[in-house]
Amino acid sequence: MRLVMTLKVRDEEDVIEDNLRFHRAMGVDFFVVMDNGSVDRTPEILARYADAGLAHVLRDETGDLRGLGAEWYTRMGRMAATEFEADWVIHNDADEFWWPISGTLKEALAEVPESFGAVVAPRAEFVGRPDGPGSFAERLVIRERRSTLQPKVAHRADPDVVVLHRGAHDIAATSDENMWRALRPPGRAVHRGVRDVGDESKGEPEDIRLVWAPTWPIRIFHFPLRSFEQFRRRTEISLHQGGFRDSGRFRRLRWHYEQERLEELYAELIWDDGAVDDGIRERKLVRDGRIAELLPRCPDPLTPGPPAELRITPDPEALEAEREEVQLDAMRLLTRTQRFTMLRHNKDRRRIDRLQATNERLRQMLDRTLTRRLLNLVRRGRGRASPPAAGEDPD
Repeated sequence: MRLVMTLKVRDEEDVIEDNLRFHRAMGVDFFVVMDNGSVDRTPEILARYADAGLAHVLRDETGDLRGLGAEWYTRMGRMAATEFEADWVIHNDADEFWWPISGTLKEALAEVPESFGAVVAPRAEFVGRPDGPGSFAERLVIRERRSTLQPKVAHRADPDVVVLHRGAHDIAATSDENMWRALRPPGRAVHRGVRDVGDESKGEPEDIRLVWAPTWPIRIFHFPLRSFEQFRRRTEISLHQGGFRDSGRFRRLRWHYEQERLEELYAELIWDDGAVDDGIRERKLVRDGRIAELLPRCPDPLTPGPPAELRITPDPEALEAEREEVQLDAMRLLTRTQRFTMLRHNKDRRRIDRLQATNERLRQMLDRTLTRRLLNLVRRGRGRASPPAAGEDPD
């Protein structure tokens, strides 16, 4: 198996080398990286991996993270399949570490039955902690007990893959340029019988590719808040190049930034010792130092010689507990996503109904207005066209 990982990065010098070294040790053969205009040491680090033949680095300085994120991942995913001979592809961010439940990432993906094309990986977030000495992994060893973030997927390589979100939370693959038509369900039962199954001219969807596997051999450890300096830089990128709407948390972020009170907001986001102790006692948080323990053991992939791999080898009891936790996390997140999607669908449908009703009222008002104006024009036209009365001066 050849495993390729894609990443989109910007100013990630505090974490990108650890990320590349870790995933290389876990079985990743090659990296395709989109650098969105980094101005720190990130390009230098990526150049070393490219020179060693381990990475292909792209660069796009347009800055529109929100608008182009999915397009970048789609481009890299297709390159992985067509140019770099991938069998499986993982779409990653610099602050995410993909952890196989057992063995390596390659071994975990090799166990997926051939009929399935994608693996759902829940993400557990490590809480922010006060700045101090040591690496981010050494300081950040407390995470949420249950994953609350959207999961992500690894998938079999496909030249037609389309990443459906800038965060790479899901993918699809189709030869049909109209993704909606390719993925839409067959419709209501009362209408379905009059459609010709398999008749592509009538828009019948093709077979679904890259189907989710009903197994969860991988989880993701997420480290989004690593230091105040990193938080400040991420804030500037989000506000100036992110392309996000000025509402909600982004408006709050902008206010603190412009008022030079970003440290106050950072202090609200990190967890002190007392809050951590309370979170653990209430079973909201758990201690997990596995990334910190494993990173120092990851060999330098840039040294000459054959690649060295590390394997995750939990004891049987710990492995069973881990499988149960990840399975529950994945199904909780998929359940919530599906239910939230249905709520949004119903909300959007009601909004469409209201807009259509408003549009119909406005159309009727316009029709009445146009009708009155037309009648007035006709009356005035008739008045001008009437012949003068007897004895009346035509002029």
